[in-house]
Amino acid sequence: MAALIFIIILSVLVIIHEAGHFLSAKKYGIKVNEFGLGYPPRVLKLFKWQDTIFSLNLIPFGGFVQMEGENGPDDNASSPDSFYEKSIKARLHVILAGVFFNFIFGILAFAFVFYKLGIPTALNNQVRIQSLAENSPAIRANLSSNTNILAFKVNEQWVEVNSIAAVKKLVSEHLGETVIVRTTLACNQEICPKEYQENAIYLRTTAETPSGEGTMGITFTEAIFKTYPWYVMPFATIFHAFKQSFELGLLIIQSLGQLVTDLFAGKGVSQNVAGPIGIVDQANTYGFFDGGFLSIVNFAALLSINLGIMNLLPIPALDGGRAVLVIMEKFFKRKKIDKIAYYLNLIGYVSLLALMIVVSFNDIRNILK
Repeated sequence: MAALIFIIILSVLVIIHEAGHFLSAKKYGIKVNEFGLGYPPRVLKLFKWQDTIFSLNLIPFGGFVQMEGENGPDDNASSPDSFYEKSIKARLHVILAGVFFNFIFGILAFAFVFYKLGIPTALNNQVRIQSLAENSPAIRANLSSNTNILAFKVNEQWVEVNSIAAVKKLVSEHLGETVIVRTTLACNQEICPKEYQENAIYLRTTAETPSGEGTMGITFTEAIFKTYPWYVMPFATIFHAFKQSFELGLLIIQSLGQLVTDLFAGKGVSQNVAGPIGIVDQANTYGFFDGGFLSIVNFAALLSINLGIMNLLPIPALDGGRAVLVIMEKFFKRKKIDKIAYYLNLIGYVSLLALMIVVSFNDIRNILK
């Protein structure tokens, strides 16, 4: 089921990407021969609109846009409405429109999730209780969720804590003991009242702690979903969605840079790098597919930004590589670029295929471990 959801999400994102190429091509008067759902062979011709055949194809994954003259001088390139005959600016816009659509979708999807749930806000220097396990020491001590732990009284001395790590360290040093814990009353988003309460709590030993629980039976959180007045939320969600997408993009670029560095250094593919198999496994492990509709939309946003960044890579088989070849026409004769474009694209496809095979083997190895 996780794999099926992943394929559906990725197919939708690919169709959104291709829709960017399609609409941009129409804007610049480029003839689009076919907009296919799935990959050939064609199963059904759905309809025809403005000389474009919309088709349903046998391989039920993704989609494609076939433009007149997109494969170079031998592909009806002399036609005035062909991709090949358009200006450098027009071709760059068409090539990069798919990436742009992926970024826009990612931002809007994040904004939708933030609008529904609230905007993730870090709780700095706070130890916020998110939930309590049933029949745990925390329940018996009358602790409550949405409160902060402030301090512990150990050996008649109060020890203040302002991080989850500090709590875990203190608790690990006093397993099997009963201590006093000081907590705030219920908090309002990131603001907690000055009033507090103190309760005795038993710190279970490792042998006494059920699997999947902590010593006290508490789950902490480092962030909350913050809401604003209705007239502020639309602007706040768009701003934070853009910020989230930008930060995610930088993280992906850094990871790709590290991957290239490791490959040239002979270190192989890092275990932190995942392909489709690894992405499905990790998404399933972290519950993206079990968290309901909003969780799936959030995952789609992550994947859309990732897809956009990947397509921007300057590899000839990808949009980024095609854009580089078009830009090179400003410095070299087009005939020279046309001669090397085929071989560069071939090398790009082979390189991508080899990388996908290596990453897939790496995914399988990590899963088996």
